[in-house]
Amino acid sequence: MKPKLGQGDFISGNTPLLKIGKFCDEFDLPNLLVKDESKNPFGTWKDRRSQTIVEKAKQALANKLCIITFGNAGYSLAKFCDKTDIKVVSIIDVSLPMPIKIVLRRACYKVIETDLSEKILTPNDSIALARENDKETVWDVTNGFQDAYESIIEEIKETVPDYLICPVGSGEGFVGLYNGLRKANLHSKLIGVKPYTNPSCADKLNTPWTPYEAKIRKILTEGHGLITLNEKDIKSVYSFSKNLIDCEPSSSVTFGVLTKLKIKPSAKVIVINSGKGLE
Repeated sequence: MKPKLGQGDFISGNTPLLKIGKFCDEFDLPNLLVKDESKNPFGTWKDRRSQTIVEKAKQALANKLCIITFGNAGYSLAKFCDKTDIKVVSIIDVSLPMPIKIVLRRACYKVIETDLSEKILTPNDSIALARENDKETVWDVTNGFQDAYESIIEEIKETVPDYLICPVGSGEGFVGLYNGLRKANLHSKLIGVKPYTNPSCADKLNTPWTPYEAKIRKILTEGHGLITLNEKDIKSVYSFSKNLIDCEPSSSVTFGVLTKLKIKPSAKVIVINSGKGLE
């Protein structure tokens, strides 16, 4: 865990870029590096967005933040708001595993369960669920913070990778990385990975709807890629990866795609391990 800066403040980012020999050998990629986002304060690349959100909420004097989450984003946000006056309401699907529900209930001001497969909640819907009185300033922060992921590019740009591989749920991180690559004038090929089925054992990547769909389609027309993995492949690569790095099925998908791509052994490849999940 990284040190506290002050009341309820933590530092995200500056995570290690690792060369893990067994990954290099397994995929025959000597120049494979892993950007290990599990080393963020609360174990996920969502910490980057949480820090950004809380900084903006403090400046705007927001009272309450609500977020649709499958675990990591809600927990991260609640922990970044710890010891502040900002309340976090996590809106979760009724099917979320009980251990994750328990962790969220301990961390958040409130957890609201609903059937997310039945209706797509708009930001106004989420705010209405979270609001308790007319005097509150309530923000829905489920989406819209893709800029927070651009800092990853700042941290790896000197490596000049040929490929950058990340998991895709809503696509917020994918879009943020793409924007970061453009700003840094890097021509790395961005590869997103998502499960073929929904729901999936890669549960943090389950999403019924995303506002980033049109942007992702545009990015793909520029030569970048979005690849799906089936459940068998996800379980297999997670079984291998979890012994080498702190990860969960949703983050291990990035390693699973390496056998699907025709990457030359000489290529520089950076795989993002998005986190280790809730414990």
